[in-house]
Amino acid sequence: MNTRHKIICTSTDVFLEKGFHGTRLDEILNRSKTSKGSLYYYFPKGKKQLCIECLKCHTIKLSLLYKKLFENSTTLEEGLIKIIENSKFELENSGYKTGSLLINISQELDSNYKDLKEVCKELFDLISHTIESFFMEYHFNKWQEPARLFILKLNGAIVLSKGCNTTVFLNDLKNEYATKK
Repeated sequence: MNTRHKIICTSTDVFLEKGFHGTRLDEILNRSKTSKGSLYYYFPKGKKQLCIECLKCHTIKLSLLYKKLFENSTTLEEGLIKIIENSKFELENSGYKTGSLLINISQELDSNYKDLKEVCKELFDLISHTIESFFMEYHFNKWQEPARLFILKLNGAIVLSKGCNTTVFLNDLKNEYATKK
């Protein structure tokens, strides 16, 4: 793993755990065992630029994972349940520290972070389009609204599950889609 990739992977973990404002570059440097010079060589604009790269990498990987989960599904509901189960697995494995990088970061941003907000919006659109494509693939009538409703419910269940240290909200969502099979 090259230094740039190591910094991005480590930073993603820290941003997932601590959010944008809670993340300190010193912690990233300590965890990644890289120098400040290396960090600024790859990310000369600092923490904001690093966060943008982490968001892009993480969200693209998430979109690809969702596509892979759907490839092995025979119904729309089965694919959606796999996404919910994956979210539940990731949250439980982190000890309820992580959740969703896109949600974690976007919740913290104020008007001083217009460029970061714009990136979050673009990446949310990427995830939305990925989920919408599944609804279209299964010939779901009026696919856009139910796809966005699923995304909102999933994100809400992740936030609540993280905040309450329980996956009951994700389980409820899973059960909702299991009964639609």
